[in-house]
Amino acid sequence: MLPHQIVFFILLIATTQCEEHLHANGPFGKSHVSEKIPSPFNCNRSMGISPRSLQKMSVPRTNLQVSSIRYSNNEKIYVSWTPLSSVCKDDFIGVYFLETSIETGACDYVDFEFITEGENNSTWLMINLRRQLQFCYYSRNENCSGSYIFVAKSPIVAPCNYNEPIQVHLAFGDRNDQMYISYVTNSNQIIPKCRYGFDPSLLNFQVDGNTTTYKASDMCEEKANITGPKTFIDPGYMHTILLEDLRPSTTYYYRVGSDEHGWTSINRFINRPSNINDEVNLIAYGDMGVSPIQTGAKATIDRVLSRVISNNVTAILHIGDVSYARGIGALWDAFMSQIEPTTSRVPYMVGIGNHEYDHITGGEKDPSGAPGPGGFRPEWGNYGKDSGGECAVPLVNRFHSPSNGNGLFWYSFNIGPIHIVYYSTEHDFLPTSRQYAWLEQDLRSVNRSRTPWLIVGSHRPMYTSLIYQALYKEKLQVYIEPLLYKYHVDLNLFAHVHSYERSCPMYQNKCVSDGITHVLIGMAGYDLTHGTYSGEKWSIYHDDKFGYTHIWANRTCLKFNYYHTKDDKLADQFQIIK
Repeated sequence: MLPHQIVFFILLIATTQCEEHLHANGPFGKSHVSEKIPSPFNCNRSMGISPRSLQKMSVPRTNLQVSSIRYSNNEKIYVSWTPLSSVCKDDFIGVYFLETSIETGACDYVDFEFITEGENNSTWLMINLRRQLQFCYYSRNENCSGSYIFVAKSPIVAPCNYNEPIQVHLAFGDRNDQMYISYVTNSNQIIPKCRYGFDPSLLNFQVDGNTTTYKASDMCEEKANITGPKTFIDPGYMHTILLEDLRPSTTYYYRVGSDEHGWTSINRFINRPSNINDEVNLIAYGDMGVSPIQTGAKATIDRVLSRVISNNVTAILHIGDVSYARGIGALWDAFMSQIEPTTSRVPYMVGIGNHEYDHITGGEKDPSGAPGPGGFRPEWGNYGKDSGGECAVPLVNRFHSPSNGNGLFWYSFNIGPIHIVYYSTEHDFLPTSRQYAWLEQDLRSVNRSRTPWLIVGSHRPMYTSLIYQALYKEKLQVYIEPLLYKYHVDLNLFAHVHSYERSCPMYQNKCVSDGITHVLIGMAGYDLTHGTYSGEKWSIYHDDKFGYTHIWANRTCLKFNYYHTKDDKLADQFQIIK
């Protein structure tokens, strides 16, 4: 092999290994990434329940007790038991749907936790999946070398309110005076409502909303279109209300729900500014996922929430690879629940990534309208089936955006002195494509005397000095970079590679005074990309730490800060002056 081929081969192995462990856990706050025990998640050890083990089954040898049989979303339940006299290293407790067979369904859990010798309790962060659940204890028989046998089960646990309004999140609408508010319940029988006002004690305005959902049959391919605890589950109903005639830079208090099913607590948001002289605070990152599956997600979420509360953040930009659910429906519930403290306060503007969209078949169900069975799949694109068959169906049902492009796939919006454009690297971006035509028209139409700052975001990187083979980089440089340079884009943000890197103002691999500053921000929570960097002159700073970025701007100055989530220390910063 040539040296660059060796590097690529190593990176390929690392990527493959990461994919194997991508869903080693479920949504209930359990992490086993560091375990050197084969995970029972994929049932790939010839285990399960065999007829011989069924004959050996007896009355459970211990009891599983729970701290509560009723719970609210994101509430903890404590499970306890009397330790067995002998414990196998891969005995486990799983949380199960009630319809799962105790005798044959050991591996059909939603989440699990291994049991250690002498352990007598565990903690579970409950997600309201709108159904009854049960904890079950399984142990290996035949001196820990045989199949799993059932040991004990807990009382049935259930949500306090199956129609609890949860997963609240905000998004910008078409106009500056609009705001989408979305949430989830288990029913479409009641009209969703939002009560809001200028004072938390007087929510004197009310607006009704609309309801939607999606089914397994709406997905493009496996595993997303297969029903099961570790694949598609009923997502409930997504309710969305559009608030209008909002005042710029004004605080509003609100709650959503209904008298019949209950209301959320009172939340607040500050509507976006509309004046060129206003200041704007943005948080930006890509590639987050569900904690603790993606090892850095929890720290990033906590740091971002703290900054949202203390810095009057205007919006969060998440440019692709959002939940990493990849066909496991419960992970969408977990992701939406874990970001709710943030997204109920500030708009969460998402872009499309490979792990939301990429698929091979089922193109007639693709909500983006891309032609062909798998959309845009040139040989040089390295487009796989990374969405687990979802082809963006959950994303477009759960999130919202302005309607000036193609839904969540490409769109743009203004925030004070900034114009922000999202485009899709998962779709055709060549000059003959409709996306390219839209992108050029949008960039051409920006009034720089009204919004002097122009920021573009997409998922796959146009530049990185990390040595790895990705021909789409060169294609983006050939076809998209001249467009960005022509219309004087200030910042080009991208992710996909799980690290941080910042360029000088540049064009065509060279630093130039009127160039574009490219920033790779794929370090929000998924595992980190380690590798060899080529030492390109345009690369000003890079590292492979979990983090997030903060953008502050007024009409003449833009400041960009990169923070490490471990200690919230400033790692890189720059500013641009108009």
